[in-house]
Amino acid sequence: MKAAISANFLTFILGVLVSVVPILQAAAKTNATAPAADLAMYRQKHLAQCGDSYLQRQTPQLMRKTDVELYYLCFEGFAVGYSGVSRTALWSAEHLTRARIKSAQQLERVNNFHEESRLPDRVKARLADYKNTPYDRGHLSPNGDMATPEQQYDSFSLANIVPQNPTQNRTTWRNLESQTRYLAIKYGEVYVVTGAAFEGSAVKQMRGRVLVPTHLFKAVYVPKLGQAGVYYAPNDDSQRVQIISLNDLTRRSGLNVMPHLSPNVQAQALDLPLGQDGKQDDKPTNRKPPSNTGDHTGFDWQLLVHLISMIADWVQSLLKR
Repeated sequence: MKAAISANFLTFILGVLVSVVPILQAAAKTNATAPAADLAMYRQKHLAQCGDSYLQRQTPQLMRKTDVELYYLCFEGFAVGYSGVSRTALWSAEHLTRARIKSAQQLERVNNFHEESRLPDRVKARLADYKNTPYDRGHLSPNGDMATPEQQYDSFSLANIVPQNPTQNRTTWRNLESQTRYLAIKYGEVYVVTGAAFEGSAVKQMRGRVLVPTHLFKAVYVPKLGQAGVYYAPNDDSQRVQIISLNDLTRRSGLNVMPHLSPNVQAQALDLPLGQDGKQDDKPTNRKPPSNTGDHTGFDWQLLVHLISMIADWVQSLLKR
């Protein structure tokens, strides 16, 4: 009798769970991407705090609809669009001026890598993720651009860091950062968006958590010239660098990093300086879309669906005994 009641009860529970899961899955799909009005409000709040880091106070636009779980973060001296999927920044934006660079040249570097406390635990990169790996902790907005101790400290947040090939980080990329500062000094100001691209289907993962970019880019707009160009380089030790247009960057990365600029400016690549460590490379690269915005700051429906599905499987296993 008791066994029959138990079996009937478990069957009832299983039926409830099975009926609830599709409803919750629909809710999870609905909440995976916040309504456009909410996203716009989130972005405007971000711009109200650190819009000066962006050209014409406009954030980069994600041009492909895949999930990146985007978080907007303001820092002293730069602004970041962080992906909870890759656990890296997708971009880091700066407004570099001659005065800022001259102040930065006087500041002694103090390493202070740290986890970003404003991010949810489940999406933040951790110091342990980078320990004993073949990758450097590569800055997007570099320490060398930082003019104050507060800016410098913020630049060492892991929200501004990506896994980077050591040779590229310490030679080629360091040189490109110097070339960008040179442009700021020469022309008085530049707007810069540095970011990560994930091309192809075989993207590596570090510690099973942090995605390793296949390429890094640095887009530079010089207001005095009314022109823009992009340094685009594979994340390896080849020291190869391409100079491409903003349109080319959008096709390869899925990001329109300076949406305010006219189609003509976006179509033409400014002849950026390479310096001695850069090897010009015009070979085409594979393409792969990154992922779509999803503001997951609310209830985690997907986790609930997963837990209920596990319970349903457990109930089924009991009924089979």
